[in-house]
Amino acid sequence: MKEEPTMEVRTLINEGEGYLVEFKESANDSIQREIVAFSNSSGGRILIGVNDAGGIVGIRNMNRTKSIIQDMAHNCGPPITVAIDRVGNLMVVDIPEGMDKPYSCREGFFIRVGPNTQK
Repeated sequence: MKEEPTMEVRTLINEGEGYLVEFKESANDSIQREIVAFSNSSGGRILIGVNDAGGIVGIRNMNRTKSIIQDMAHNCGPPITVAIDRVGNLMVVDIPEGMDKPYSCREGFFIRVGPNTQK
């Protein structure tokens, strides 16, 4: 039985990516840049298991994905605390606006500019 995303998550997906929302199909290396960018800006959410077109692809291994994201956030400078929630077969990563700006990752410093992350 496939679990469906909540109405709030469906609304975020329908509205598309923007200054406060980013879609990722999987937990890849670019997520660390997004975490840093959201922390250096106004905060935001990363929806993992959603492609750029807003299609739900889901996540296969929730525990592994959660562990990868926590490690990436912890390895930022300074470390960033994120909240990770499972919503159906998706993961929603809530990143607060940072209190100890600027934040960086091994690739440098990033911010959100409109719907994009910029170095």
